Amino acid sequence: MARVWSSTRVSLDIFVVCVLFFSFTESISFNHKGTSRPRLKPTAEPIGGSLSTTVKPAKDNSGVAIYRFINRKTDTTCILLKTDGVVEVKFKLHGLDEQADSFIPENAVVTGNCAKEDTVKMTLGWGGYGLDLTFDKTPGGDHWYLSNVELTVSIDVPQFHGIKTRDNTIKLYSSKMLIPTPVGKSYLCNEVDIPLETDEADHPPKDVRGTLLLRLLQVQAFMYRSENFSTPFECKSQRSFRSETAPIAVGSTLAIAALATVTGYGVFRYFKVKNVQYNTME
Repeated sequence: MARVWSSTRVSLDIFVVCVLFFSFTESISFNHKGTSRPRLKPTAEPIGGSLSTTVKPAKDNSGVAIYRFINRKTDTTCILLKTDGVVEVKFKLHGLDEQADSFIPENAVVTGNCAKEDTVKMTLGWGGYGLDLTFDKTPGGDHWYLSNVELTVSIDVPQFHGIKTRDNTIKLYSSKMLIPTPVGKSYLCNEVDIPLETDEADHPPKDVRGTLLLRLLQVQAFMYRSENFSTPFECKSQRSFRSETAPIAVGSTLAIAALATVTGYGVFRYFKVKNVQYNTME
């Protein structure tokens, strides 16, 4: 009877450890799954003047918004942008570090200017924010690139109440040559982060900086005939993500080691009890 009870106890120990092992690995997997942030709807009228006809943006099956600017002189698409974008503005208020984030909504007002042959511009406006994207061609005309980014934020946005500026706006810029792409192709990138800085000529508040985050980006400027994206010129994501494989591997190794230890102890205990019972019978 003692032998049966000992064998049953060892089996129960092994079963419990197996259940704990699978529960542990499943919890690791779920803890490392990403979550998507919801889009925000605009709460106020956009700022910035209209340079030309606006076009209501669409939305594709992936949930990423599509913004299109049409050149009314040719009645064709001039700039096409698809992204899930957000702007981050960091600043100091009453001596404390603050950050205001705003998603570029699907129904942002799209304006622009495609009058020049070598320079085109798209403006997105929403809820107190205005984002200007200027694209230029290289001197040889064989590539286009993002030459200037300008973000204008009204201090009437609730997060910026208390900040003092000369014209009630905060302006942030990037004038670096970004995303160079062959003419006739679209630029495709999983994620692009563009740092934004103030210009001392604007007499900005101190310690203000920002970032334009463009996820699942596809953009094409200087379009003439096609209404859809041309062959993509792909890139590697500019943001590096922490590998999720390492914690899962370490957790699994520890769980297996624990399982082996308990199983070995159970087997050892089983044979030890069996040996004691045999000696007692003799």
